[in-house]
Amino acid sequence: MKKLIKWLLGIVAFLAVLIVLAIFLLPIFFDPNEHKPRIQEIAAENLGRDVTLNGPIEWSVFPWVAINLNDVSIANEAGFKGDHLAQVEQVAVRVKLLPLLKKQIQVGQIELQKPNINLQVAKSGKSNWQSIIEHMDQGSAESNSSSSSSTDLEIRGISITDGTMSYADGGADLRIQMNDLSFESDAIKAGSPTKMSFNSQIEIAAQELKGQLKTSWLAQGLTSDAGMSMDFSELSFDGNFGGLPLKLNTAGKTILDLGQDSLMVDDLALSYGSLDLNTPLQGKQITQNMALSGQLNITEFSLAKLLAELGSPLENQANNDFSGQMQWSLVGDRLQLNNIDMKLDESSIKGDLDLKQMSQLKGQFNLSLNQLDLDKYLPAEQAGAAPASGETSVAMDLGQMSGQVKMTGLIASGVNLSDIDLKIRTNGKNITIEPLQADFYQGLIKTQMQFRPESRTQKLKLTHSMNDFQAGGLLTDLMGSEYLTGLGQLNADINIDEPFAEKPLKTANGKISYKLTDGDIVGIDVFQIMQQSLSLLNKTDAAESNAELKTEFGLMEIDADINQGVLKTNTLKLNSPYFEMNGEVEIDLDGQTIKGTIQPMLTNIPEGVLDKNFEKLINLRIPVTLKGNLLEPKISIDIAKLVLATQKEKIDQKKEELKDELLGKLLGSDKKKDQKNKEAVNPNNPDQQEAEPELSDKEKKRAKKDKLKKDLLEGLFKSKKDSKDDDSDEDGGG
Repeated sequence: MKKLIKWLLGIVAFLAVLIVLAIFLLPIFFDPNEHKPRIQEIAAENLGRDVTLNGPIEWSVFPWVAINLNDVSIANEAGFKGDHLAQVEQVAVRVKLLPLLKKQIQVGQIELQKPNINLQVAKSGKSNWQSIIEHMDQGSAESNSSSSSSTDLEIRGISITDGTMSYADGGADLRIQMNDLSFESDAIKAGSPTKMSFNSQIEIAAQELKGQLKTSWLAQGLTSDAGMSMDFSELSFDGNFGGLPLKLNTAGKTILDLGQDSLMVDDLALSYGSLDLNTPLQGKQITQNMALSGQLNITEFSLAKLLAELGSPLENQANNDFSGQMQWSLVGDRLQLNNIDMKLDESSIKGDLDLKQMSQLKGQFNLSLNQLDLDKYLPAEQAGAAPASGETSVAMDLGQMSGQVKMTGLIASGVNLSDIDLKIRTNGKNITIEPLQADFYQGLIKTQMQFRPESRTQKLKLTHSMNDFQAGGLLTDLMGSEYLTGLGQLNADINIDEPFAEKPLKTANGKISYKLTDGDIVGIDVFQIMQQSLSLLNKTDAAESNAELKTEFGLMEIDADINQGVLKTNTLKLNSPYFEMNGEVEIDLDGQTIKGTIQPMLTNIPEGVLDKNFEKLINLRIPVTLKGNLLEPKISIDIAKLVLATQKEKIDQKKEELKDELLGKLLGSDKKKDQKNKEAVNPNNPDQQEAEPELSDKEKKRAKKDKLKKDLLEGLFKSKKDSKDDDSDEDGGG
C-alpha cells in the first residue's frame, strides 16, 4: 500500500517533470510535437516502461506555462493481460515560469480526465506495477547521491475525473472494478497538510458486491521520506452484497500512518440486512504481515429474519434471537477468536477458536454450551421436501479442524442428554466424532461417528453403546409412550451407504445387540395370549382384553443383523418366573413395519392371574404371528399349529395302536393265538400267571421266526419315525 501510494505520487511528479521538460524545450523548439519521440524516450527512462503520447501536445507560455497532453498511455508489463498499464484521455498542467529560475516548481491544478488504470497481480505474487516502483526507487537513490541541490515542489491541487480502475489478483481469485472514480486535493506543499478526497463506484461481481465508496482525509508528510499519514474524516461504503443492503462507517478517529505502518479506528460499524455489528480496530505492519485486532460486538438480531432476507427462511419453533461479543485478531492468515460469549435464545455459547491457517480452514476450537433444544431449531417436515431419487448432496470442505464441545444439556428428537463431552475432527469433507459421551437416562452413552461423503460405500459409520439406561423414560421422550421399560444395554455397529438419499435407512447394514432386565413390554400381554389359546382349545368365548396390555419380564435379549435396511433377529428371547418366549422377526427400518413369529411358553402358573385350567398349556409353545406397524403390530395365534401341538400325545398313541394292528396282520394267526393265550390267563391266579405253557420244538422255531419278523418291522417303523423327527428338528419345529 505504501509503495503503491508512493508510486502514484511519483507518477504525478513525473508528469510535472515532463511538463517542465517541455517548458525548457519550448524556447528552443517552436513545436514540441516534432520532438515527441525524445519526450517519450525521456519518460520511458524515468519510468522504466514505454510511454506513448498518441495525441497532440497543446501549450501556452506566460505567466503560466500550460500544457495539455492528449491520449497518453503507459505500456503493461510483459506476461500480463492487456497492452497498457494506464491510459489517460487528457493530462492538463500549469506551471509558473519565473519561480523556475529560483529552483521552485509551482504547479497549478493538475487535471487527469478519464484515466483507465489496469492493475494485476499474478498467482506468483508479482504485480504489473512492481518494476516501475523498483525503477523509480533506484533512480531516486542515484539522484540523491549525485546532487546535493534541492528543488522545492508545490502543486495547487490534483483533480481526477471520470476514471476507471480494474484490479485482478490471480492468487486470491479476486477482481475489483472501480468506475466513476474521482480524486480531489488541495495544495500540495512540503511540510504542510493537504485535504484529499476519493470517491468511486466499486463492484466485485463474483461476490455480488456493489456500492459507493466515499473517503476524505487530511494527509501529512506527502513528500517526506518518513512516510505519509492519513487522518480520515469520512470513510464509508453504501451498497449491496448478495441482494441485501450493506453499509460500513467509521466514527471517532481513523488514522492510517504509513510511516509507522499502523492503522487505528475508534469504531468501525457494519450493517448488513438486519445484522448490526461494530468493533474498534488496531492494525500493525499493515503493508507487510498485516496484524489486526479488536473487540467485536453483535447487536441482538433475528437470525430467522436475516436468513429470510437471504432467501433461506427458517421454519422452526425457536425465536432465533442471536447476539454476542468476542475478542478477535487477524495476523496474516491466522484468525483467533477469544473469549467468545454468544447467545442464541436461551442457549449460551462460550469458548475460543484458533484458525492457524484461515485460507485452509485449519485450526482448533474449544466450545461450551449451557443448553440446547435442538428440536426447536430443526425445520418442520414438509411433504415433498425430500430430495428427488438419484439427487446427491454436495459435501462442504470442512478443512482440518479439531476440538472439543461440552454441553450441559441437549434435547434431540425428544431425547434428553446431559453433561455431554465430544471431540470432533475434520479432514476435508470427512468428519469424525470420537467419542460422544454423555449421561443418558441414568446411564451412559458413547458414540463414535465417521462421515466420509466421497466414499463409495459406508459413507456414515456409527459405533454406538448405551449402558445402564432406563428404557422407559427414553422411549417416552422419543416415541411418546413406554413401549419397553427396564434397565437397558445396547451395542450397535451400523454403516449407512447413502446417508443423504431419499430413504437412507434402506442402505443401512450392520449388527445390533440389546438387553433389558426387570422390565415390561407395553402393548403385548402374554397371559392374555395364554387365555385366548385356552379359549380356542376349549371352544369357549375368549376372555375380555385387559385394560392395560403389559408383560413383565426378567430378561430380554435381542441380537440381530441389518442388511439393506432390514433387521433380522438371530436371537430373540424373553424370560420371566412364569413363562419364557423366543421368536424370529424381521423389521423394515425405513417403513417401520414388522413381520415374524414369537412363541411364548407357560412354565408356571402365577397365583391370582391364571387358574389350574391352564395346566394343559405348561411347556407348550404357542405360535403367535406379528405383522404390520412396528409400534402397533397385529397379533394373531396360529390355530392350526396350536391344535397340532396340544394333540401330539393323542396322535402318538393312535400311531402305536395302528402299528400294533398292522403287525398283527403281517404276522398272521399265530399272533392272534398268542393274544388268546394271554387273555386266557387268569390275572387273579398267581400260579397261573407264573406258569408258562410248554412249547414243542416246532412251536419254538415258529415263535423265534415270528419274533425276528416283529423286530424287523418295528425297526423299520422306528427308523421312519426317527427320520421324521430329524426333519422336524431341522425345520425349527417346537
